Amino acid sequence: MSKQYTPTIGIEIHVQLATKSKMFCACDNNSRNAEPNTNVCPVCMAFPGSLPVVNKGAVELAIKLGYGLNAQIAKITSFDRKNYFYPDSPKGYQITQMREPIVGKGYVEILVDNEFKKIGIHHAHLEEDAGKSTHPTGKDYSLVDFNRAGTPLVEIVSEPDMHSAVEAKRYLQEVYAIATTLGVSDGDMEHGNFKFDLNVSVSDNEELGTRTELKNLNSFRNAERALNYEIARQIEILEQGEKVVQETRGWNDAKGKTVPQRSKEEANDYRYFPEPDIPPLNLDEEFITNVQAEAKKEVLPITVRQELLSLGLNSDEQDILVGQAKTRTIFYDAKNTLNNSQLERKIVNWLVGDYQAWKSENSESESKLSGQHLAELIMLIEDGSISSKTAKEIFANVIAGQKPAEIIQAKGLTQMSDDTELEAIIVDIIAKNPQAVADYKSGNEKAAGFFVGQVMAATKGQANPGKANALVLKLLQEQ
Repeated sequence: MSKQYTPTIGIEIHVQLATKSKMFCACDNNSRNAEPNTNVCPVCMAFPGSLPVVNKGAVELAIKLGYGLNAQIAKITSFDRKNYFYPDSPKGYQITQMREPIVGKGYVEILVDNEFKKIGIHHAHLEEDAGKSTHPTGKDYSLVDFNRAGTPLVEIVSEPDMHSAVEAKRYLQEVYAIATTLGVSDGDMEHGNFKFDLNVSVSDNEELGTRTELKNLNSFRNAERALNYEIARQIEILEQGEKVVQETRGWNDAKGKTVPQRSKEEANDYRYFPEPDIPPLNLDEEFITNVQAEAKKEVLPITVRQELLSLGLNSDEQDILVGQAKTRTIFYDAKNTLNNSQLERKIVNWLVGDYQAWKSENSESESKLSGQHLAELIMLIEDGSISSKTAKEIFANVIAGQKPAEIIQAKGLTQMSDDTELEAIIVDIIAKNPQAVADYKSGNEKAAGFFVGQVMAATKGQANPGKANALVLKLLQEQ
């Protein structure tokens, strides 16, 4: 019988900060559409005599993130040099924080199997990103773009508190939601705004096993897949009586497996020393309090999860509202507008159903859906002004920013609910279909559905279905 193995997982997340300029200079922090090596200056290229200056906005965003991580904020924080030589590092070193990080110990709550669990935060520190190397296919050279060099990052280091791929995925999703909710990061994972390294080991006793590091992932789905594969791979090695090699591995999405990148027998010696060009930052209590006061205006993702759990939402539904900051705002605006707990589930249904379907075919940047308009659409259904079918037909217009009532009026879509008007239509249809009446009278109750369909066709779908069905049955029984 095989042994019982426990995985242990720790994660390092690199969050790109949503500042206008870089970490230590005034260069534009957004180089997505810029030509290579155009957003650079003597400071981020480390020309002799140039001096770095700390970006105040980056410090403020780090403090906001610290609030979201339930973490301590350091009153005194300093920078260090991490020395290494690589083509994408123009300085030959990285300015980071090793001894006195700005964010200390904290925790993030995650929801797994409808139970909340705390994942410890060891610390989070400010640092700058490196440039970007590209390796043209078939060429004997590489290219380096330094536009990204100096981009402000916060690296969040967790405690090794996760013991399954699902827990790790939930943790990543929660930190992402916190960072985007607080406006700390744009969260564009495709462009590297949120990347992470996964450290994983397995053991059949209380001692930790030999770990491997899975580098530079930027997808929650792939994080879960990579961890499941790596955990199974390590267990198989141990079951065969062999030893796991400490190494850095990458994820090959096409093959669905982790692959070795380089061995890591012992920790690299980066020869850290205090950054001589940047004095320690002394953050007074008022500054920290004022910055966190802004963060406290936002509803944190864990609060949303707790509320959604009470509404009976499953994890996938929760993930949509927690992970999509704009969608979450729409939910709360609609909720506050309706002020009716019985209708909250209907708001969710629209946002996790029809709205996600629209988003799958359109860019979210095109959406002008507001909570107020969604609330109005729901109320029009509730008071019988329009049918659910009509609401779905005009939803794209509502997403485009139009008021539901104005769309309905312009298109003449108001639902017909007047009994006298509907009765006249039904009486006429009954008179024209004697065979269907005979079928109903002989016990074929499904024949009533034929008449309701005829009513809907005659009114071009504007008849109130409930009233139409009730009146059809009433008038058929009178025949």
